Amino acid sequence: MSVTVRPVSATDYAAWKPLWDGYVAFYGATVADDVTETTFARCLDREAPMYCFVAEVDGAVVGFAIVVLHLGTWSTAPVCYLEDLFVAESARGRGAARALMDFLVEAGRSQGWHRLYWQTKPGNAAAHALYEKIGIQTDWVRYDVDMGSGPA
Repeated sequence: MSVTVRPVSATDYAAWKPLWDGYVAFYGATVADDVTETTFARCLDREAPMYCFVAEVDGAVVGFAIVVLHLGTWSTAPVCYLEDLFVAESARGRGAARALMDFLVEAGRSQGWHRLYWQTKPGNAAAHALYEKIGIQTDWVRYDVDMGSGPA
C-alpha cells in the first residue's frame, strides 16, 4: 500500500469528518459540532498554529494527524505537540500511521523544531507498538484541570 501524506485542504472535510468522528468515538468522548467545525477551520487558517495532515491511499483519505506548534522555554526553536492521530480501521496496520509520523518527524527536522511530543492512553497497544519505534517513552505524569465547556 502506497501512502501519501499532505496538508489537509478545505475539500477534505467530507472525508476527514467521519475519521474525526471515529477518533472521538475511539476515546469514548463527545465533541460538539461547533468545536469540530472550529477545529477543521483552524487547521486551514494560515494564522493559527494548528495544522492537519492527511494520509491518502489511492486518492482516499484514510487518516489524519493534527499538530500544534508552540513556543517553549528550553529552546528558541518551536515545539510541536501531536494532539490527534487517527487512521480508519480499514487501513490500520498498512503503514498510514507510520507515514504520518515519519512525515511529522521529517517536517520537524527540516523546519528546525526542538521537539515533537504526544501522548496516548496506556491501553492503546497498537499505537504504543508504533510509537516505541519512533520516540522515547518518558516518565512524565500528566494532570488536567477542566475549565468548563465555554469557548476556548
